[in-house]
Amino acid sequence: MDSSKKIGIGAAMTLPVLLWVAVILYYSVNLPWYDDFDPFPDFLRQWINDEALSDRLKLLFQPNNEHRMVIGKLVTLSYYWVTGHLNFTFLHIAGACFTLGTLYIFWISFSKSKINWWYFLPVPFLLFQLQYHLVFLWAICSLQHQPVVFFICLSMFLLSRERFAWAVLAAICATYAMSNGIFVWPAGVVILVLRSNYKQLGIWFAAGALAVGFYFYGLSAQGNESSIAFFVKYPHLSVLGFFAFLGGLFDFFPEKTIVVRSTLPVIMGFLVMIWIVIWLYRQLVPWLQATFNWPKRSVSSSNAEISADRKSLDSFLLGILTFLLVNALIIGLLRPRFGFFVMIVSNYKMYPALFLTVAYLTFINATSRKLIQKRVFKFALIVSIAIWGISIYSYLPVISERNKYLTVNGYNQEHNAFGLGHVPFSKGAAYVDTLMKQMVSWSVFKYPDAPQTLADNIGRIQNPMPQQKGITVTERDSILYINDPESKFSLNRNHGQYAFVRDAEQLYFFKMAPHKYSGRNIFRQYDKGSDTEIPLTALKPGSYDLGIINIENGKSEGGLLRKITIP
Repeated sequence: MDSSKKIGIGAAMTLPVLLWVAVILYYSVNLPWYDDFDPFPDFLRQWINDEALSDRLKLLFQPNNEHRMVIGKLVTLSYYWVTGHLNFTFLHIAGACFTLGTLYIFWISFSKSKINWWYFLPVPFLLFQLQYHLVFLWAICSLQHQPVVFFICLSMFLLSRERFAWAVLAAICATYAMSNGIFVWPAGVVILVLRSNYKQLGIWFAAGALAVGFYFYGLSAQGNESSIAFFVKYPHLSVLGFFAFLGGLFDFFPEKTIVVRSTLPVIMGFLVMIWIVIWLYRQLVPWLQATFNWPKRSVSSSNAEISADRKSLDSFLLGILTFLLVNALIIGLLRPRFGFFVMIVSNYKMYPALFLTVAYLTFINATSRKLIQKRVFKFALIVSIAIWGISIYSYLPVISERNKYLTVNGYNQEHNAFGLGHVPFSKGAAYVDTLMKQMVSWSVFKYPDAPQTLADNIGRIQNPMPQQKGITVTERDSILYINDPESKFSLNRNHGQYAFVRDAEQLYFFKMAPHKYSGRNIFRQYDKGSDTEIPLTALKPGSYDLGIINIENGKSEGGLLRKITIP
């Protein structure tokens, strides 16, 4: 291969990584959302107030929902110690660094196998997806899923290279990154059993028992016992959920119905599992022969010819695959009761990306026949680029809309005591309001400035919206429904359309959401026009102006729609 082709392939490998990083930097918003408050601002508040070492250690290991996210809290503390601040964009970037580390681990393991280096090309396209945007643009997910994947991959890499003590340490880090990190221990068991290293297996069992035992000490069941009853009643949903979870990267239609969305993931998850079962059987046979002298004849006569480095790659991939399958089984068992959509929710999509990556690498490593390797590489490259490209088309609009939604709701949270994931006037909203006001008063956190510019523009709107714009306002069940049939969608984070409700003292923002497309083009997500719903129960009593503002190319235009009165 000449140097120009090498440069071209190298550039192609970096393309999905660079785009992924650019999306994080461009669309990240320095704001918490919903589950973020407990492990980040509230954790910091308690850390600052509780100076005793024992209290601070308890805070590090204190559960957040069903997880102990020690790694995420240490990242938060590191930034606080250096800057004195809490910044959620930094948390997004820090989480992304773990995924970059995961890519590096895969590259090191693959490069040592002596397989043509350019066969690695599909891996970045599979790993650096926009589908799991709720992982890299939501702080709690960013510092749960990405660290746990990194430390599991690191542990399996070290175990495959027989660096046992370091592998145990990485496994402990995985355990305390997120709850599914405990599945690193059965993954390690499989590697050590097939290696017949029973001395290390005993140590691995002991370390795992201590780590997992402490992890669950004082942890509540979080209602998961009801998942068993749900499974008994609807076992087929768990089976389908298992395959949908593993094939989740084929969820190309995020705004369609769950049946449309989940059909392709279920089918593709099942098809890929056919190869995985075959490969797992091939990994098991040598151990069965050595241990039980069964079966009498090897599945593959070329087993003995496989180099030590390629065997190490197999061990590495086997450990990660074991983790993924156990994780999928548990998710399939525990999560369908929340709705089948959970099987393909964005913050789980990192695992099917990892699953397809492992499936591809196992196939490439399983054969030494160059022609087959070349054909598999070409097929995997086409599929990976297709998934990556379709995902950009389907999910970049979703990411853009979420950025705008969070931005204006940050203003609502700062000025109106709700907006970032809790029902107005609820106990949760009151807790968040008190917490965030304290963070701001301590100068630990600062809300973004962008919404204030928008608020200033709204303050200058005095004229009614022209009737020819066709904007309608209807009221039903204490909800105002506003519809604009002509607005246009934009990926620009500074472009958007918002409804507002204001009086002399209060200003409320409501993001106008683009109309969902319902035509024949199954890949198209949004149509022309936008709408929003304003629950009147979210507003304090008073008389308000209702209006719309549209921001485009640095210019704003809008008008007043009508007066509303909240008794």
